[in-house]
Amino acid sequence: MNKILLLNPPGKNKYLRDQYCSSSAKADYYWPAIDLLVLSGIISSHFQVEVLDAITEGMSAEQTLQFVKNSSFSAVCALTSSSSKDEDFLLFNELKQNCGLKIILNGGFLRHNTQRYLEEFEFIDAVIVDYTQSGVVDYIKGKKGRLPGIWHKSGGIIQQELCAGNHEDVFSYPVPRHELFPLGKYRLPQARNFPLTCVLVSSGCPFKCKFCSSASIHYRKRDVENLLIELKAIKKLGIKEVHFPDFTFTADKDHCVKICRAMIDEELGLSWDCLSRVDCFDGKLARIMKKAGCHTVQFGVESQNEQVLENLTKPIDNKTVRDAFVLCQREGIDTIGFFIIGLPQEDEPSIKKTIAFARDLNCDYASFSIFVPDFGAQIRTELEKKDPQLKNVYKFDRTAFPVTESEFVSKERIWQLRNEATRSFYLRPGYIWKMLGKIKSGSRLRVGLRIFWSICKEQFKPGVRL
Repeated sequence: MNKILLLNPPGKNKYLRDQYCSSSAKADYYWPAIDLLVLSGIISSHFQVEVLDAITEGMSAEQTLQFVKNSSFSAVCALTSSSSKDEDFLLFNELKQNCGLKIILNGGFLRHNTQRYLEEFEFIDAVIVDYTQSGVVDYIKGKKGRLPGIWHKSGGIIQQELCAGNHEDVFSYPVPRHELFPLGKYRLPQARNFPLTCVLVSSGCPFKCKFCSSASIHYRKRDVENLLIELKAIKKLGIKEVHFPDFTFTADKDHCVKICRAMIDEELGLSWDCLSRVDCFDGKLARIMKKAGCHTVQFGVESQNEQVLENLTKPIDNKTVRDAFVLCQREGIDTIGFFIIGLPQEDEPSIKKTIAFARDLNCDYASFSIFVPDFGAQIRTELEKKDPQLKNVYKFDRTAFPVTESEFVSKERIWQLRNEATRSFYLRPGYIWKMLGKIKSGSRLRVGLRIFWSICKEQFKPGVRL
């Protein structure tokens, strides 16, 4: 039987490459990549599978290469991202030259320039453009022609994906092999229990925010019974903590309610968190999610400036934002707010209002990211028209020094404001006292202190210029 390696490559930073995104962890946290988890279930139904999360294991490129050399893999399915492309490609080329195995890649910038990269880089044999589909299995088995969810080379000819499956509203897949991942080494500040893992309930996003790459991924929902089978399997493994990494867990409220009711009826006893939008969240959802075990909801606030959001096709008003955070607080659900510094058409006074807004919302955690025109986002196409040189820029990291300037704020000032935002939110005595009061276990205290210390250290580092 062929042996397949699922690889999260090593890196000089703690790159987050899952779901076709590109960034680095802002502090001492990390979670299992949902792409590799899903693929572990699909591929292990046909082949022997091994998992190597080189980031979590702290392995170097040399150690990773030696690990593969000492094994007998016939193919490697690896994550990559625009922020780590150069490092990743050096390793992939070495793997091809030294081990002669098939290189199958999964990454956002590849998904949007698939033909170009398959033509330009000989070491790339195939590119996964939908990791929830089974075309990768067909490819490894040697099938020819167009396959679902994957582009590949066949006899020197590039075969595009078979697109028919992309438009099915409901999908399912075999239970992922969670036990193959180093679950004990993953941590999130909001987690209540350890070890933790990730589970997918939907693919893509139904919303069309111009700044977000997920808008280009067709939205589909996972079959609830199929999801429940996985959650039961997780419980049998002794895992009590789940992170749902879907772009918008509550995008379809009926689907969300069905999931929560199933978790309640089965008495799974899992604690979990998810991502949502303030305009598809209400009191009924908050109550049933809490009853089903939800302890934290993450909201993309982005900016306090309603006109800026309108221009980015995310027309959300501040009252709706405040109402969603208040609903969570009433139900005893913690909140995480995501904010973007340096959005197009946003000046410094507007950015400072956003920073103050983050404090006023009284969220439990705030994530301040640099604006990047990533692959798949509509705003990238618009900015390329204004600045053709941007077409040659691919290395994006929301946690690093900006690669683009806004109309009103320089790169240097954007970076300063991002760091000022982090300090003004996390270093408040009242905030520190509040969070200490929420810690109920020694393991959560240790994780919290490590993450808090890593945030403090980041403030004394110079900007990483890409």
